[in-house]
Amino acid sequence: MSRPNSVDDANQGTGPDTTAAYASDGSREKDNEIKEAPSPLPGSEFPDGGKMAWLTVLGSWFCMFASYGFISSMGVFQDYYQTHFLSDDSPSNIAWILSLQVFFLSVAAPFAGWFFDNYGPNLLVILGSFLLVFGLMMLSLSTQYYQIFLSQAVCCGIGMGLIFHSAVNSISTWFRRRRGLAMGLASSGSGVGGVVLPIMFDRLNEQLGFPWTVRIIGFMILGMQLIAIFTVRSRLDRNPRTIELVQFVQPLRDGIFVTTSLACLFGMLGMLIPYDFLKASAEVSGVPTNLTTYILPIVNATSILGRIFPLWAGDYLGPFNMVIIFILYGAVLVLALWLPGAANTGAVIAFAALYGVPIGLFSAAIPALVASISDIKEIGYRVGTTFLINGIAGLIGNPIAGLLIGAGWTEGPQSYNGLRLFCGLAMVMAALFFVTTRVLLGGWKLNKKI
Repeated sequence: MSRPNSVDDANQGTGPDTTAAYASDGSREKDNEIKEAPSPLPGSEFPDGGKMAWLTVLGSWFCMFASYGFISSMGVFQDYYQTHFLSDDSPSNIAWILSLQVFFLSVAAPFAGWFFDNYGPNLLVILGSFLLVFGLMMLSLSTQYYQIFLSQAVCCGIGMGLIFHSAVNSISTWFRRRRGLAMGLASSGSGVGGVVLPIMFDRLNEQLGFPWTVRIIGFMILGMQLIAIFTVRSRLDRNPRTIELVQFVQPLRDGIFVTTSLACLFGMLGMLIPYDFLKASAEVSGVPTNLTTYILPIVNATSILGRIFPLWAGDYLGPFNMVIIFILYGAVLVLALWLPGAANTGAVIAFAALYGVPIGLFSAAIPALVASISDIKEIGYRVGTTFLINGIAGLIGNPIAGLLIGAGWTEGPQSYNGLRLFCGLAMVMAALFFVTTRVLLGGWKLNKKI
């Protein structure tokens, strides 16, 4: 998500009763009461529905499918590269390709916001779609590390970033009271993509080989993005402005924003690791091949629930309350199920089925969390800064995890234990920083909407 087009576009949270709003100087009311988000400017109320609004959600669904849906499927590429083209490279080196793909998706936020403000979403979706499809076609011809790096990490990553941020920005111009529901429905495209793409890759690769598998995926995404080009629209007029880089640094003076961003950073460090390594670790653990094919689809199928229902509930119960509960739940799954049950097929499958909900919520909730602690005039810069920070986490998380394979436990299922510990402890750190933010916002009362 990138900068809002106007003050009314940047209303806090995902509904009228989200968490504490900050004054422009970052101060809070002395009594720590949660303030209601301000109403839109006169004459500019959000429609919260209508033909164009829901068509924008539809087009954004396809953008989410092609961006984070692809990211959610990166484990099949990690596994394939380790056993084929890049078998001489370490898992950590291969993970750099996939991590840079996430990095470019995240750090596209400031540019995408500026482009959105000046030209609207249409050109942004066209440019992003071209880069993504072109990158996939070049990937289908790639066999060397540098070729895969340029096509998948750089070209596809930037293209995904442009379509993802244009979609999130566009939805925010149509919805306020029902923004959580709209964002959740659009974000479910990521979960569906994460179900469909790994199965497509495995099945088509067996029959047609890697080049034609990637081309078919590219043609399918091209068809989806043609729909997105004609449906993703902004409700607001264009608002030309220049990029002032200093404004992306200013939020770091606010302690609440810093703790929130650190929570998102640690969450990104840990929560994406199973996407990349769950399939490969399941194969080492002796999980039958006919089941490992469906490991990532299982995670992504249950993530659809996490992307819709907890985010919708956050409109009424508070986004921080929901994310704390579910990220702690995810950490428990990693440390109490995936780690000790590494050699047990049933435990691995159960982990995959249960883990989708917290990762789905975390992936979809970041814009709402940042919006709920920001002045309406600063949300664009603050969300952009958060995505820049998350980009760093996405860049280094999987390569660090790859280095931990075999560290301390060198053989069999336990060779991934270092990776699993890193994943779980990073999520615990994220939860602690989210709890810190919640306490700073509203104290220790558990029944408070924050």
